[in-house]
This record gives sequence, C-alpha cells and structure tokens, in this order.
Amino acid sequence: MALASTMCVTAMATEKNDTVVFSSPTKVTVMTNDSVQKIKVTGKKGDENFRYEKTVAIDNTKTSTKVIKKLAEDDEKWVLDVGYGWAAPTNTPDGHGFAVFRSNEWFFGVRYCYTPKGATQTYSTGLWCDWRSYVVPTGKVIGKNADGIVGFSKFSENYKKTESEIRIFSLSVPFLFTQKFGKDSNTSFSLGPVVNFNLRGRINNEWTDGDYEMEESIKGIGYRPVTVDFMGILKYHGLGLYCKYSPMSVLKDKTVDGVENPKFKSLTFGLFF
Repeated sequence: MALASTMCVTAMATEKNDTVVFSSPTKVTVMTNDSVQKIKVTGKKGDENFRYEKTVAIDNTKTSTKVIKKLAEDDEKWVLDVGYGWAAPTNTPDGHGFAVFRSNEWFFGVRYCYTPKGATQTYSTGLWCDWRSYVVPTGKVIGKNADGIVGFSKFSENYKKTESEIRIFSLSVPFLFTQKFGKDSNTSFSLGPVVNFNLRGRINNEWTDGDYEMEESIKGIGYRPVTVDFMGILKYHGLGLYCKYSPMSVLKDKTVDGVENPKFKSLTFGLFF
C-alpha cells in the first residue's frame, strides 16, 4: 500500500510539474513514432519492483507549417514558352494554295501558372510575341489592287528565285487549362483559346531580275485586328507538340465590284518548349 501511495504521489507530481527525477533506474525504454513518444522506467534505487510509464504527444505543427508553405510556393510560378511550327492555310481560293512547309510560325513569351494545392490541374495565362508567315509556291505572287483587295497572280517568267508571303505580327494572350496525368507524372495536356492582337501585317515579295535582287513590301492589306485561335499542347518533361487552329480569316471580309479579299484560315503543327 505504501508503494502504491508513493507511485500515486509521483504520478500526480508528474502531471502537475511535467518533471520526474528517478535515482539510478534499472532500465529506461523510449519508443517514438510520428505522433507520440512513450517512456517506460523499470526499477530504481532501493525498489526493483518500481514501474513507471508516460505517453507524450509530439507537436508537429512547425514541421507541417513548413511543408504547407513550401507547397503554397510551388503552386504559383512563371514559365518561359518558345514554339515553332509549320502552318497549313485552309479555305484558300481555288488554284492559289500555300506552301505548307515554307509557311511557318514562331513565338515566345511568358505565362503565369496557378495550381491549386494537391491538384493535378493548372490554370495559366500570359503574353506571347507571335510571327506568322504564309508563303505561296514558287512562281506565284501576292499583290493588292487600287481598292485594297488582296489577290494572287504569277511572277514574270523572266524572274528567278521568287518568293511571296503574307506576314503577320501579333501580341497573343493564351488562356490554357493543363491536366497532368498523375501528381508525379511528367506528361501533361493543355487546351484553351489564344487571343491575338494583330499589330502588323504586310505582303513581302522577293525575286531576282537578271543580276538584280528585288524586294517589295506592301502595307495596308486589311488584316483583322483581333483573332482567336484554339490551341492544344501535349508535353513530356520539357518538350511538347502543339496544334493551333485559326477559325477566323486572316484578312478582313471586303468586296469591291465583285472582287473580294481571299478568306483563308490556318492549321499549325509544331514544337513547344
């Protein structure tokens, strides 16, 4: 009974002061996991039958806070985008097709990406500088008449090394939704619209006439100031493939005396970094 009373008093002191001193314990066992720590004392000086056990909860608040903070930082970031592709204009006037592998697009810019904590979906937007070039086959030429209507014809047979193209420069704003194939996956698919603010458009013609190299630049071709594309990107690690479809005609709808601007759209495939 005396021993029981002594142990009871000791335990009460432990609960109140949270400090217990044992003189020459025979054996001390400490067991720890992620949430609790258990201390077991067997025997002490003058009492080999003494037993004491204490379970203490471990506070992981600081560690958890650091992890949560790190995850929050990883959820928001800026990325650099670079792309190069080959354009295939569609809906072109009969007999006036474009040269697919000579028509191209390249762009670069930045995007702000936001990923909700623990999610595999990312939402992003940014700003790209975009250059597009629509080239007609060798021997054909693009021009503009007095009414501002763009048309197609042929270079003189005496001209050599001919090249004719429509060039468009844009500031583009992408709005992309990205889905990763698992939290630890390196593969993702992005989809969304790209709004193009077309700032500059012109026709550029080059040819060689005998010993002379000639170049002609035609402004005021009546391009649309704003167009919308739809873009898809399949990416693995840092390398991706993209497809972009432009359902809106590059040039404005315009008709004078029955002659109208050519209405053509474009489909582009390329590499995305």
